[in-house]
Amino acid sequence: MMTSMDGAPPQDCDHAMEKLFDLLDGELTPEREREMITHITGCPACFKHADFEKRFIAVVAKARLTGTAPTALRNRVMEALRLEGWPGATA
Repeated sequence: MMTSMDGAPPQDCDHAMEKLFDLLDGELTPEREREMITHITGCPACFKHADFEKRFIAVVAKARLTGTAPTALRNRVMEALRLEGWPGATA
């Protein structure tokens, strides 16, 4: 666990993972972003998780742009969304 750059209480791994998608989406203040990056790069467990999520998001974004999702997968996802009650989920 690393200490905050501004003297705030140490940031724990649970808190870092709660804010991970905010970091990946560029939604943190510059100070919070630096604090998160400091923690993640200094914590092997958080780094591994953050690296996986970053790569996963990149692969999904690439597949979305290239339209490479197989029809069977698309149908399974849409069926799962329908079962969860998502309106407009059609195959």
